[in-house]
Amino acid sequence: MNKKSIRIGVLLLLGAAVLFVIYDFVKDLNSEQLAREEASQQEVTIINDEESNTNNNSELAQSDESEDDNDFQYSEELEEDTNTDQETTNETESHVNSSPRLTYGAYPGEKVYDFELQEVGSEEIIKLSDFEGKKVFLNFWASWCPPCKVEAPHLQSFSESQDDVVLVGVNVTVSESNLENVQDFMDEYGFSFPNVYGVEEMFGLFYVESLPTSLFIDSNGIIQERVVGPVTEDILNAHFSMMD
Repeated sequence: MNKKSIRIGVLLLLGAAVLFVIYDFVKDLNSEQLAREEASQQEVTIINDEESNTNNNSELAQSDESEDDNDFQYSEELEEDTNTDQETTNETESHVNSSPRLTYGAYPGEKVYDFELQEVGSEEIIKLSDFEGKKVFLNFWASWCPPCKVEAPHLQSFSESQDDVVLVGVNVTVSESNLENVQDFMDEYGFSFPNVYGVEEMFGLFYVESLPTSLFIDSNGIIQERVVGPVTEDILNAHFSMMD
């Protein structure tokens, strides 16, 4: 190969290198331009989205304000209804409070429960309400109960001295081993006041857990005092003297 051929080959190589550099430069230029256009387009899109979001937020705010107005109006209506209901309630309570209330029970301040039970040693039925209008001493007892034996003479003596107080004895019959013991107890202490055979449901109703248990009842049937344990004639006189 001569020198001329070598020179031509070198020139061709240089020309190819120059063309490659020019091509690469143009390519990079076009890529940069395209990137700028895309960035510009994205910026426009973002701006448009922000404007759209701003508009939407404004609409939502207006909608929320409208809803808030509706809620406030509803609250006013509810308040009016509540005030009306409260006025009605107050009127009802006023009416109820003006009427006498009776609560039935077995404790002071309550109207004593009524009952119908068989009298001891008889087929006669005694109702507690038959004695309404008079003061009543209601006494729960059993023949085996030592404190009941202690107070028995006091009860009989008190009953003989009273005209406006009625004594009513209730035998805790479910605790007796023999019904004959009930009559024997009454005969021993000479009970002349009415006594009845008590049924099991009654003792739960009157919360009788210890014997004797007694209730001081006024002439209106209202329990004034509840006593657990034996009483004396002096106690009976003192308590009923202060009772209507």
